Amino acid sequence: MSCSTLLFTPFLSKPAIRESRKPPKIHTCSGPTVRIVCSSSCPDHSVATEISGNNASLTGGAYGFERATTSLTQKLLASPKKVTLLRHGLSSWNKESRVQGSSNQSVLTEAGEEQAKRCQRALADIHFDQCFSSPITRAKSTAEILWQGRDQPLVYLDSLKEAHLYFLEGMRNVFGGSGC
Repeated sequence: MSCSTLLFTPFLSKPAIRESRKPPKIHTCSGPTVRIVCSSSCPDHSVATEISGNNASLTGGAYGFERATTSLTQKLLASPKKVTLLRHGLSSWNKESRVQGSSNQSVLTEAGEEQAKRCQRALADIHFDQCFSSPITRAKSTAEILWQGRDQPLVYLDSLKEAHLYFLEGMRNVFGGSGC
C-alpha cells in the first residue's frame, strides 16, 4: 500500500527533476493565480472544469482531456487544498502477479486488510473533509477500513476506477502485464 500527498497551491509551480537525494527545488512562475473546481464524473452536471486566469488544463492535461470532469460543488476553491492519495492494500491478484484492471475478482488479502488498518491508525488524528473511492472491490474494501469512525459518508466514484483491460485482466504479469 502506498500513500502520497498532493498540495494544490494557488500558484503555478513546477518541481525540478530529482537527480540525487537532495530535496526537490520548487520553481514558482510569476503567472496569474490558478483556481480549481472540485470534479467528478456525475451525469447530472454539465462537463466542465473551470480554471481562472490561465488557459492551461489541469484536468487530464497530459492526455488532452480538457473538460473531462464535472464539478461536485460548482464553487471555485478559495485556498490551497491538501489531497491525500492512498492505493488499495495488497490484493489477491497483486499477490499472484496478475493484471487487475477494473475487474472485481481481485479482493483484499488478509495482509491487505492489515495494511489498510495500519494506515487507518496512522491517519486517525488527521481531519479529512471527504473520502472518495473507486467502487472496485479492492479499493472499496480499503476505503471502508480507512474511513471507519468518520462522520462523513464515503463517496464512490466510477471515474476513479482503473482502466478496463479486457482480455488482459487476470493474466499473469509475465505474459501480459508490466510486472508491476
